[in-house]
Amino acid sequence: MIVVTGATGNIGRTLVQILAEQGHEVTAASRRITDGDVPPGVRAVSADLSQPSADLPSAADALFLLVGGDLMMAGDPARVVAPFAGYGKIVLLTSPRRPSTN
Repeated sequence: MIVVTGATGNIGRTLVQILAEQGHEVTAASRRITDGDVPPGVRAVSADLSQPSADLPSAADALFLLVGGDLMMAGDPARVVAPFAGYGKIVLLTSPRRPSTN
């Protein structure tokens, strides 16, 4: 199984689609997600990475971990990845926080 976080965004949505088309078992996770947001056969899971979530699997073959600037600003990337130690492979993609235009 491959878990994809940020699954409703530009990168995550495309990755979920490609993995599903290739026949992988995929769990798509995002803060606000429904079954209608993912291709047939993909499990949709609501999860906020800034909060512990019982809905994310405790282990998987691989994890695509998309982390926004707010969470990364909190400190060490190892702290963000640590809760997923049971995952076989982890790909971490971070996105910087956009500066305010006010």
